[in-house]
Amino acid sequence: MSREEQPKDKQPILAGATPEERNPDLWPTEAFAPLERLLASSLQRAGQAVRDTFGHEDRQMTAREFVNFWNQCRLKAMATVGANGRPHIAPVHAEFVRGELFSTIYTDAQRLRDIRRNPHVALTTWAPDGAVAIVHGRAHVVPNSERASRPGATGRERRTVLLRIEIDRIYAMKGRTRP
Repeated sequence: MSREEQPKDKQPILAGATPEERNPDLWPTEAFAPLERLLASSLQRAGQAVRDTFGHEDRQMTAREFVNFWNQCRLKAMATVGANGRPHIAPVHAEFVRGELFSTIYTDAQRLRDIRRNPHVALTTWAPDGAVAIVHGRAHVVPNSERASRPGATGRERRTVLLRIEIDRIYAMKGRTRP
């Protein structure tokens, strides 16, 4: 789904962000340099299984390709670690704005309680053609970011907070091209 085809009523993840800040096609080339370095260093530090999966040169994404892919995928899965060490995973909206990764989370979500105890998170998204991206990092609640969200199934108002994800690893690869 292109940006033009996305629902007009979709609430932006980062309130107040301009279309230019949300559209990586309009970012200056230097905005991608930190992500480019992170893509390369993540693969270099990865274990053999990850290098074997994401190391195909013809399927590696540039930082610009990665951000475009990430932002075009509507849903991502975010995993957190609970107090008992068990994982929690759920769908979230997350996008890059001005070169930084942001997500929202409900104020009453178990994952928010997890993040307050242990900020380490992992997010992933994928496409039917086999394109995939995995991001590891630390989630931080952006101060004063709480806002109303759409009502839940019961009709009660829900509230979200904004998360800024400080990324420490990225693995990404393009989908397979079919002959």
